[in-house]
Amino acid sequence: MKTPFDTVLRMRRREIDRTRIAIHMETTRLTEIDQQSRALEEELAREYEVCAQSWASSAEAFVRRRMAQQADLVAQRVVVSEQIGRLRREAIDAYGSQHVLENAAEAFRTDHRRQQSRAEQREADDLCAARAVPAPRATAALTVLQLPPR
Repeated sequence: MKTPFDTVLRMRRREIDRTRIAIHMETTRLTEIDQQSRALEEELAREYEVCAQSWASSAEAFVRRRMAQQADLVAQRVVVSEQIGRLRREAIDAYGSQHVLENAAEAFRTDHRRQQSRAEQREADDLCAARAVPAPRATAALTVLQLPPR
């Protein structure tokens, strides 16, 4: 049975789906940033080992560049983490309003069923009452009751 809440509920479900997809994308992005960060740390560790073995080579420019990249990755991670937090709060709000809408739609359905049941019961009561009224007898004399005057 359709309710006045169905359209809004459908829109809310679509919003929740979009939010769920956005959270998944941001989580994937966060995972990629973490992988890049680990790869960068491993590369820096290898470069430190190479520099420690050779006194003639200087890796200062390389290390500075990689440290700047590491700082960028940390900043990106902070931004993505904040975005995920915001999306999760939106999802919580959307789930809450969806729950309220579902409850309102169910209350509407319950009320509609109750009204139908009452109408059916009234109809059944009317039919029973119509059957219970005795048919007038043709042979019996009708008596009219008269009330005493006041």
